[in-house]
Amino acid sequence: MPVLLLSPRFSPDSIALATEASRLSWRVHRLHDRRPSSRLAEEELVFYGESLLADTIGKALGLALLEPSADALPRLPAEFVRRDVRFTTLGAARGELFPRFVKPADEKQFRAAVYNSSEALPGSEVLEDSLPVLTAEPVRWLDEYRCFVLDGQVVTASPYAWMGEKEEHSHAAFELEGARAFAMEVLARGGDFPPAVVLDVGRIEGRGWAVVEMNPAWSSGLYACDPAGVLRVLERASGTRRTLASGDSRWLRLLPDIEG
Repeated sequence: MPVLLLSPRFSPDSIALATEASRLSWRVHRLHDRRPSSRLAEEELVFYGESLLADTIGKALGLALLEPSADALPRLPAEFVRRDVRFTTLGAARGELFPRFVKPADEKQFRAAVYNSSEALPGSEVLEDSLPVLTAEPVRWLDEYRCFVLDGQVVTASPYAWMGEKEEHSHAAFELEGARAFAMEVLARGGDFPPAVVLDVGRIEGRGWAVVEMNPAWSSGLYACDPAGVLRVLERASGTRRTLASGDSRWLRLLPDIEG
């Protein structure tokens, strides 16, 4: 049976996944430090945790972590994005017209937000100008939804924001079925996607349905998604190189060498 490998950091999401994994007779192993036992590498691992932790332990345990490419969003057809989105560098982003939404393309080195000027971005003395970032035209999102996807199908989905606020449990006028339908259309006609991924979609005021972003399933929050469905996606998104499916290697996260 799989072993669900969890971060030392307890969270409602990791607790929900651990509870469901135990119900399915999986073993659950919560890491206590960043130097896991080499014996874990012999197990059928399914990882869920932060990207920094994944990079620290990934090579030692032979993790095979799938993720979308950093430029996946701007490469989508314009009809699925409905705003100007660019994959660039932090240095080049300083030359764009502001206000502009700017976020790191991979790690969370600085806050993803709408910046009113280039001076508001982290300076070159703080972060290298070569840091990959995504920039976007500011828009107003009416509602947003998280979809856990496996082999082109939405396995489980949940609303997570209303008018920019995290309100997945509110009584707002969410359109979950509409979100599922749009996500399926994107998956069918939007290009090439990892076999297991998180796709966030929502409605832009005055423009309609659009893709918010794509993220690795193994580090994404659950919100109100079904933990059993999420585990199905995680099995494909965060296994080991021994269990890696043929053709999935091009979606692998490149992990840095471990020192010491």
